[in-house]
Amino acid sequence: MKLSASLIRFLALAGLAIVVVYLCLSSQVPTAVPFKLLTAPAFTGLIAWLFAVALFVERANEVVVMFFRDQEADVLDHSEALATELAQTTAAAALALASNTGASQAERDAAAQAAASARQQAADAREAKLNYRAETKQIALLVGFFFGALVSLAGVRALQGLLQENSNPNNLFCLADIIVTSAMLAGGSEGIHRMANVFTSFMDSLSTQIDKKSKSQAPSA
Repeated sequence: MKLSASLIRFLALAGLAIVVVYLCLSSQVPTAVPFKLLTAPAFTGLIAWLFAVALFVERANEVVVMFFRDQEADVLDHSEALATELAQTTAAAALALASNTGASQAERDAAAQAAASARQQAADAREAKLNYRAETKQIALLVGFFFGALVSLAGVRALQGLLQENSNPNNLFCLADIIVTSAMLAGGSEGIHRMANVFTSFMDSLSTQIDKKSKSQAPSA
């Protein structure tokens, strides 16, 4: 019996909840890790080197996916172009016969059927290309996560940079750090750049609010 996607997601979340509840009840939850004071320059520096690493991972991912997928993608693009051109040609021919009073009904019907068949072939070719691209995106994401996990295991950690100096994080934190860093690197440099923009905008807004509050509370001369 094949399980539905929603049931698989529900079972995964239920399993995760059971593990968390068990760890809490058995007093096996590690203590909280100490985070350092987070400032805009510190966060920007952290994001900067993550962005640089993501660029390398992103390029390596492109090369690997290109090597295994580009040839078939080019074939599908060519097939779609030929099918689209054939559909346009047969549609024009069918339209010409439909307006030609000297053409027989059998000729018109044959041209219309040929045009319909060509349109279907073009639609099938377009669908095949879209499906192949969607599959390529999934493969690229998996390859990116693999490279991200490899780099993270080698020592590049995102959450580690948020901890205080000389802190000794537990094994569960290291595992979570590896998974989070792998996912961030798999998402590419654009996502990390958006994170930096969101944080800097938040800090600027917070600083503006603090300045306005301090000015409103300051005694008038």
